[in-house]
Amino acid sequence: EIISSILDISKIEADRLVVRATTFAVEPVLDEVRDTLTPLAARQKNTLLVHAAAGLGEIASDPTRLRQILLNVVGNALKFTHAGLVELLAAREGDVLTFVVRDTGIGMDAAELELIFEAFHQADLSSTRSYEGSGLGLTITRHLCRLLGGTIGVTSERGVGTTFTITLPATLPPAQERPD
Repeated sequence: EIISSILDISKIEADRLVVRATTFAVEPVLDEVRDTLTPLAARQKNTLLVHAAAGLGEIASDPTRLRQILLNVVGNALKFTHAGLVELLAAREGDVLTFVVRDTGIGMDAAELELIFEAFHQADLSSTRSYEGSGLGLTITRHLCRLLGGTIGVTSERGVGTTFTITLPATLPPAQERPD
């Protein structure tokens, strides 16, 4: 996973990360994210809930990159939550999809929030840190959101939890798709 993250960040920095648009249904991607992360939720004694609003339908974007975005954000939420709740909510309004990932985890203060999307940054920087990872997941996620024509934002409160909001267009902007 760390090697894959380093390769992705290298491609992003070289502007060589490939985005491939195809038409696909969103709900199977959500199901796959839930199925992939359910074992992690169980290990952390968390409840993982995935809610898909009616009318998500199909979109013209990159399903692999959408899956990667959601796996990164929901995976982080599960990693930083213990015996709590992590929710993935998906809705569509017109040509805009919104994904909200909300957790009851450790949360972050304002100083940590300022750095959360920086490469190699993690919420727990102590020498005895409890959380594994490269510190690249959210950096990659922010770049992937931008490549898909969208945004990612975060709000958090230490000891209460964190909420990430991802918005993506239902159709990938033409300039975003690049051939190999």
